[in-house]
Amino acid sequence: MNLTRFIRSLTRQPLKNAALVLSGGGARGAIHLGVLQAFDDNNIKIDAISGTSIGAIVGSLYCAGVSPLEIKDLMKSQIFASIFHLSWSKRGLLKMTRLKKTFKKFIPVNDFKSLKIPFYCCVSNLDTGNYEIIESGNLNKAVSASASIPILFEAVEINGQHYVDGGLFNNLPIEPLQNKYKNIIGVHVNNYKNTKAHNIRAVAERIFTLVSKQNVEPKLQKCDYLIEPFLNKPYRVLNFSFTDELFEIGYKEGVKFIEKYSKKSFYRKL
Repeated sequence: MNLTRFIRSLTRQPLKNAALVLSGGGARGAIHLGVLQAFDDNNIKIDAISGTSIGAIVGSLYCAGVSPLEIKDLMKSQIFASIFHLSWSKRGLLKMTRLKKTFKKFIPVNDFKSLKIPFYCCVSNLDTGNYEIIESGNLNKAVSASASIPILFEAVEINGQHYVDGGLFNNLPIEPLQNKYKNIIGVHVNNYKNTKAHNIRAVAERIFTLVSKQNVEPKLQKCDYLIEPFLNKPYRVLNFSFTDELFEIGYKEGVKFIEKYSKKSFYRKL
């Protein structure tokens, strides 16, 4: 039996007024794409997305009308790899040099107002020590800041303030969706088996993951529903060679969510 048709036949009560919260997680963000594809295949409309880091990249593109499959192809391409091009700046940090060019191709009008679905971008302000939610203005700068992993990438300056990866202070930004949407679905992609590697890059990734894990824990309980697959290997942050594999994991989790929701047997977070 065709799986998609089977799921559709189960969905007697449509999921309405639904919003997604997409966590950071680098290459593991392909899981977000799989979940979004499962929702698209089953005609589940998403009314808003809040995202940080890779969740901001995926979320902004999806809200602009780019399909999950198109984003997946982009993620697997050299074009996407060049977004995280490891070119050293004068400050001794790496910088993303191609994001602006890539976004211009998929989102011609560089403004939140051009998006088809409301989108909220979480960034970390290094000057104030707090996270901020950006929902208007220069989309490219906001997403670039949200995806600038600290220690590895240089900060992005916006209105005289310096910003880095939103996951540093808030890796599951549910706040802008609360009290606005009935069904808030969190997609967290950092539940994985730890690596034993101890090189500089692995240690930097591990430190950042541990820091972001602390701010995620209380947010998980605030989601109405949670999609959080356990990964039996770490899937390195900037290793996009497993995109197809992670996409499939996300797709299966998305289908599982739809099936449980349709049967009204899903555990609802309190």
